[in-house]
Amino acid sequence: MDSLLVLATLALAPQSSWCAGEQLVAPASTALKLQQSAVIATGNDWIALPEIRASDGAIVSFNVLSMRDRGLLQVQGSPTNNSGPEQKRIPAVQPWVATGPASTGLQVSSWRLIDYWIPVATARSGSLRFRITYATPPHSRAAWIRIAVLNDGPVARKVRFGLTARWGGLARVVYSPSMIIGQRLQSDAPPWIPRTHVFSFVENETVFAWALGHPDCAHARRVADAYTVECRRELAPGQRTTANFIVSVGLEESSAAYQVRVLAARLLHFGAAAVLGEERAWLAPRLRTTGNPALDEFMNRNLLFSSFFAWGRTYDTEQFVGVTSRSPRYYVSAAYWDRDAMLWSFPALLDSDLRRARRALNVALGMQLRDAGTHSRFIDGVTLEPGYELDENAAPIIALAEYWRRTGDTAYVRRHRAALGMLLAKLARHRGRAGLYRTEQDSQDENRRWSYESYDNALVWRALRDAAAMYRALGESKVANRLDVRARHLHWTIMHRLVVSGAPGIRGAIFAFGWDGRHYEFDDVPPGSLLKLPALGFISQSNPLFRRTYQWLHSKSFKYSNAGEPYGLPGSYRLPETTSWSIADHLRLRVARSKALKILLASPWDGGIISEQVDPKTDATIPGGDAFATAAGYVAATVCDLYCRPRPSGRSNALSSSSGTH
Repeated sequence: MDSLLVLATLALAPQSSWCAGEQLVAPASTALKLQQSAVIATGNDWIALPEIRASDGAIVSFNVLSMRDRGLLQVQGSPTNNSGPEQKRIPAVQPWVATGPASTGLQVSSWRLIDYWIPVATARSGSLRFRITYATPPHSRAAWIRIAVLNDGPVARKVRFGLTARWGGLARVVYSPSMIIGQRLQSDAPPWIPRTHVFSFVENETVFAWALGHPDCAHARRVADAYTVECRRELAPGQRTTANFIVSVGLEESSAAYQVRVLAARLLHFGAAAVLGEERAWLAPRLRTTGNPALDEFMNRNLLFSSFFAWGRTYDTEQFVGVTSRSPRYYVSAAYWDRDAMLWSFPALLDSDLRRARRALNVALGMQLRDAGTHSRFIDGVTLEPGYELDENAAPIIALAEYWRRTGDTAYVRRHRAALGMLLAKLARHRGRAGLYRTEQDSQDENRRWSYESYDNALVWRALRDAAAMYRALGESKVANRLDVRARHLHWTIMHRLVVSGAPGIRGAIFAFGWDGRHYEFDDVPPGSLLKLPALGFISQSNPLFRRTYQWLHSKSFKYSNAGEPYGLPGSYRLPETTSWSIADHLRLRVARSKALKILLASPWDGGIISEQVDPKTDATIPGGDAFATAAGYVAATVCDLYCRPRPSGRSNALSSSSGTH
């Protein structure tokens, strides 16, 4: 076995496990190739760690979803609103080591991922080797950080190591961080929860608290906002030692501290290997394989990132909610879009976790139903940005149909028949000239003059057909027949009203971007591209009309084609570079699949996580759209649809359509 894997395995073992006879299974470990400026993300439904610095293992910030605040609450080391580079920011939690009188930060030399989700950092100081593991057990409202030290030198070594937590500030994040005004307090937990320090945020009363537990280290000190835990060890040659640290969250001091107590007790009674094993067992049925290791790493990391960073539970009401991203690195994080949730992230849930997909549908057809079709909303369904969008309206219908086809769960469709009717009724209210459907904003959320858009109308066509199929399964053939007639008429109208000649640089008719009733616009937008029409089933990719449209979008006659660039695919007026959507859509097209796959695997992305755009000349990530959780699901699901091997029969009931919790 590779020696690094052996040491990573040993680093995860409890301190008591060095006794003879205890055996640990080597983790499924993947090496990460990261720039020093990169960050790594992990988390569960309750707590997200979006910014673990690759350079030193510091947790720059962590966050929880808050229904009261309609977004994220972000714990940070800095008291100011700072969304700049992570390397320059004061971290919320920072590991450190000292082999002499002064403590120093770690310099991480390499990173690995266990099961594509559990980060393990490696560092060295002389003959001392360090492993830091960041785990987020799925049932725990906490993150577990385990530091292991090995003396592989010929002489005994004294070492001090630990964590420093800085209670610098609490920010509310909806799109961008905004500092919350209140008191930040610190105190030790009650005596029955030993070696635990509590950090409270108080307005009129405590509204949020977090805690740092250090069950294996007795020394701690506080200086201003910083609380430092110190572990003191002397290691003989070849000797190893470990220490566990727990960062937990709660409504107030007692609940935050008690989360530490529960996880610490599990670690003491069952051992670190067992606790980590439970997380790995939970992750295992949610992983997929293509048979290609590089593709598996990309796909599984982004499937999991979309699952945990586009969805989660609020710490205060325990409700399951959807967001664009739980990472502040994405410029419109912590808000809800029907399109993003149901067309982009939802397919990833269908590929990895059907129970979670069902919960996501419950969000779209429940708390988010009232204003479905509205540009964006807060996580509780209240409108954030007004403006009607056809794709937002059609998305839940299409997602419901996909779930029904995958599971055969007609009873679920029946329970949500009223919601389906509401969504269809809202679509019908936007039926306009010649039977086409109008939108106020395009799929980039911008108001456009050409309100009758080809892609959006094709999406409505797909929604009408899907709805007809579901009504037919419910035994309502009259309703189904009416919807089928409407869909056929819409298809005919699109082909006769939105297919026109006159695009610059090409002979013959192509799909127009849109029509205002008199004039046509030749354009495209990647989140709602004309190149998606074959994937919707609207037209064959071998149809001459589609091929001409494809040819024009890839020609220099289209301003944003990126034609001739080694990593170039069509962009748009707002997103002029090669976008993640365009890569996914080109993967589905036979003529472009090889180039799209080359771009996908060559780009570093955001430390391996999907970002909005890459440079068409270099394939480097374009700053500003990092950690894009819903798009991560869209691209990863496309990869899985094309390349995933069938699941073995009898997999875990995490993939069952039955209800229940994980």
